[in-house]
Amino acid sequence: MGNETVSGPLLDHVVVLVSHATLVQLPSRLQHVLVISPGGTHADGATTNKLILFEDGFYIELIAFVDGLDPELRKKHRWGREKENTVIDWAYTLGHEEQFEAVRERVRRAGASIHYTAPEPGGRTRDDGTVLKWAVATAQHDGGGAVQPGKLPFWCFDRTPRHLRVPYEQDPLRTRHPCGARGISAIRVVVPAGEQNVLGQVYHAIHEPKVPFNLWRFGVPSKTSTSRGSVVLLSGNEFAIHEVILLGSPDRTIELLPGLYIRISPY
Repeated sequence: MGNETVSGPLLDHVVVLVSHATLVQLPSRLQHVLVISPGGTHADGATTNKLILFEDGFYIELIAFVDGLDPELRKKHRWGREKENTVIDWAYTLGHEEQFEAVRERVRRAGASIHYTAPEPGGRTRDDGTVLKWAVATAQHDGGGAVQPGKLPFWCFDRTPRHLRVPYEQDPLRTRHPCGARGISAIRVVVPAGEQNVLGQVYHAIHEPKVPFNLWRFGVPSKTSTSRGSVVLLSGNEFAIHEVILLGSPDRTIELLPGLYIRISPY
């Protein structure tokens, strides 16, 4: 799965939480700038999604909790307390799932008192009935409790062929967006100043080769793309996935959802 020629993490996708009503009927203006692809319902029955695919194999996931879900069940979900119409999380993958154990070990040795879980099975059923399977690993504090989603990437490993989950090559028209976006360029994550150094140790353990402490490079899933993007860790008053920058032209900013803007840059 993904770009086996790139050593290190590949940016799999970014997660945007929306209401179920928004997911069912996305703003018409959005469909004039981006091509929306069908998704499906996740195996736990709690969430459903649609996708925005890009030619480098990266995608944006628009996810919503299903109507009528028990509020207590929602609270227990990893994303159940996150704010709608925001970027809430993002996922890395690797050329082979077997490479992940080395990442886990480096993170354990980083001295940040944070570790990644072993990959746990998940999946969803596409609208056409195709069953997808994968495994996900998330960041946890050694003393107990999950690291807030988005402060660090989670990891997604396909157990069924990735092209079934992300059919960007099988249907290239779904990657030809009117806005000119072709893929991912950068993610900028803002965390409270007191957390930057600790989280930075984890980022440094994940990424090789080493680069300046607050900026790290990632690859993309497409085997034919040589694109490499960057994740930047910044300090601020509160946590936010501050900016998602897509690769494309012309240079512009689009409103993905009310109050949520994404930049498109040729660099």
